[in-house]
Amino acid sequence: MIKIKDLTYSYSEIPVIANLSFSFLSSKIYMITGENGSGKTTLLRLILGLLKPKSGYIQFEKNAVISYLPDHNGLYEDLSITDNIRFRLALYKQSFSTIQNEYYSLLNKYHLYDKRDEPISSLSLGMKKKAAIIATTLVHANVYIFDEPTGGIDHDAKVEIISLFKEIDLKQKCILIVTHDEELLSEVPSVLLKMQEGRLME
Repeated sequence: MIKIKDLTYSYSEIPVIANLSFSFLSSKIYMITGENGSGKTTLLRLILGLLKPKSGYIQFEKNAVISYLPDHNGLYEDLSITDNIRFRLALYKQSFSTIQNEYYSLLNKYHLYDKRDEPISSLSLGMKKKAAIIATTLVHANVYIFDEPTGGIDHDAKVEIISLFKEIDLKQKCILIVTHDEELLSEVPSVLLKMQEGRLME
């Protein structure tokens, strides 16, 4: 669970997050939408600790682990999919061997197995997005945050990414997805939230 209480953040004295209070519960997917500049990415950065609030606080469950996918995918272009996975798991002090079978199963299912040892730079945008989502979900965490996971990709890749999200085991996981994608919003069962005037509206 993530508990947000009276959170406020401003850029150059212009409020972006305004006295926001909300609780994100475990075992749920939350889709956050809203106009550009409404504060969605700012909220993610506050949750991630990349920004410090002007007032209020964000409280996590004890021993919370966050796995984050930025909108630019967060993969190292000169590394392969497998090496990116290994590197990311090492950052969390987690072992590749514990997720190896699941990893290869996901690569097979989402048509990436033959690309597993190729540099990320050689992949299409859709393949990069799928690889990045797989890398994010394979981290053993209880909070997962995705920023525009379907941005800029073709329909076929989007269908596979939507399928991936629909099949995530939600047990004891809190998932936050910032998106403008109507297809993702309509097809993945979730709690829909709209960022407006610095607040979240259900």
